[in-house]
Amino acid sequence: MEIIKSIKSKNKEFKLNIEFTARHFNAPDNLKNYAISEVQKITKVCDRAIQCQILLFHENDQYTTELNLSIPSHKLNVKESTDNITKSIDFAVAKMITRVKKIKGKQNNHH
Repeated sequence: MEIIKSIKSKNKEFKLNIEFTARHFNAPDNLKNYAISEVQKITKVCDRAIQCQILLFHENDQYTTELNLSIPSHKLNVKESTDNITKSIDFAVAKMITRVKKIKGKQNNHH
């Protein structure tokens, strides 16, 4: 499932391509929609995100969410595992937002 979200920033328009994959289980539509809406929160911090892959795994009573985010000159990866799928999504998105803020802070300090 691919979703493309257009984001306007400073007279430029960026498109965030979101890819969703569930492995070892069938994800219902409400879970897909939840994961996508959570990932879109990253665009509030970084409006130049180009692509985000959402990978959900279910193994040994653990749910793992892996996010692969592409922003100009950076490829970021986070992975979170819990016994609850929505918690793993929430934790992964929060971790990614922290990473993006850290990178943006470093970029702002250099300019």
